[in-house]
Amino acid sequence: MAIGIAASMAYATPMATPPNTLVLGPGGFSFNDYVKVGVPLCIITFIVSVIIIPIFWPFFPG
Repeated sequence: MAIGIAASMAYATPMATPPNTLVLGPGGFSFNDYVKVGVPLCIITFIVSVIIIPIFWPFFPG
């Protein structure tokens, strides 16, 4: 589960996902706009994942 969530945490660049690339030009965004919003969002997602994943998918079920 951790690998699946980590693979979907690509927010920090416009090349991360096709929708990000599609709105780059028409929205008038720059590469730095994605970094400013994406890096904090990746950090928040990481922290939440580290807390929540072991609760729902424990390492040692029992």
